[in-house]
Amino acid sequence: MSSTITDPASGLPGGLRSDLVLIPIAASAFGFVSGLLTSSRLAARQFLAENAHRLPTTVQGWYFYQKTKNYRVMYSGVLGGLKTGGRIGLWTATFVGLEEGIEAGVRRSLPDSAASYRTRWASGGLAGLGLATTAGQIYRLSRYAAPRRMFLGASLGIIAGGSHDLRDWMKTKLPVALD
Repeated sequence: MSSTITDPASGLPGGLRSDLVLIPIAASAFGFVSGLLTSSRLAARQFLAENAHRLPTTVQGWYFYQKTKNYRVMYSGVLGGLKTGGRIGLWTATFVGLEEGIEAGVRRSLPDSAASYRTRWASGGLAGLGLATTAGQIYRLSRYAAPRRMFLGASLGIIAGGSHDLRDWMKTKLPVALD
């Protein structure tokens, strides 16, 4: 018997729940779009700043100026989108995996009579707190910002886990649709 928490309706190999895969993918897509827009806007301004002293004077010159600018903007946008999407996707996958690992540990330590307890909010809070602490160490944030960072990590983790608990509770209370 496997000790992983599975969703039989997910249909994913290895008994993975569908949200363990979909949440990081959605976060990566959001990060890609955000990074694409931010990096392309920055690249357009940088190109203008670098070439302001030698703006073209002919129609053909303006054509090649815009063409070169557009290629640089597209290249920088895609590169920035991949970096931002990868970074946000990795942090999100880490949070989801850490939350799932803590939840599995909590479920194993609880007696069988407590199987109906909603504990995802607690595992989400611990995962958020751990991730906020790790991010603070990696990015070398000031120690004065540590309490706020940890509060935000824990509270957003509690909200994320609480939304899972609320969803699971609503599944038990709402009527089942007939197929």
